[in-house]
Amino acid sequence: MVVGLTGGMGAGKSLVARMFAALGAPTWDADDTAKKLYRTDHALRQSIVERWGPEVGLCNDQGQLVDVRRAVLADLVFANPEELAWLEAQVHPAVARSFQRWLELQTRACAPKWVLREAAILFESGSDATCDVTITIEAPEPLRIQRVKERARARGQRVPTAEEIRARMAQQWTESERTTRAEHVLRNDEDCALLPQVLNLWGTMCGDMA
Repeated sequence: MVVGLTGGMGAGKSLVARMFAALGAPTWDADDTAKKLYRTDHALRQSIVERWGPEVGLCNDQGQLVDVRRAVLADLVFANPEELAWLEAQVHPAVARSFQRWLELQTRACAPKWVLREAAILFESGSDATCDVTITIEAPEPLRIQRVKERARARGQRVPTAEEIRARMAQQWTESERTTRAEHVLRNDEDCALLPQVLNLWGTMCGDMA
């Protein structure tokens, strides 16, 4: 069984994924896979450079194109729906193929009862169609903005403004859209302890598959 995990930007889906992984669920990260594809899929990064120019590419000391500048790429696409749609049309099929290869390996290696598929745009990309169950993590917008800023600061990155974060959030489904679509909703705010919710859901899903 494939369990899809998503949530708004800064809601804490990666934290929940780590909790499920610690409990023993094989976990796959769509966003991390997409980043790796920029490094490993020559045709993908070449097509990106051809569309937006050499400034979006990252070359090694020999002048070979080895990656893309994701911050530059993000600035180019998130303010332009048409450009974002073009990029997603290139990336999503490659990510989907990567997930299927990973799933086949998991099935052959240990045949788990279920696996976790983490994706920021699970519903937007249509990837939920391949999931048997979906979970969304939600939190109030001010708290999510605060977390995104803190995450950037901890990584030594430029801290985005609240307006920039809201612009990124606007590219995702709203909380209402996600919670209406998902079978399970977890809250990650000051009033709701996250770990008990994860443990309860873990017990429920394991019980359903017993």
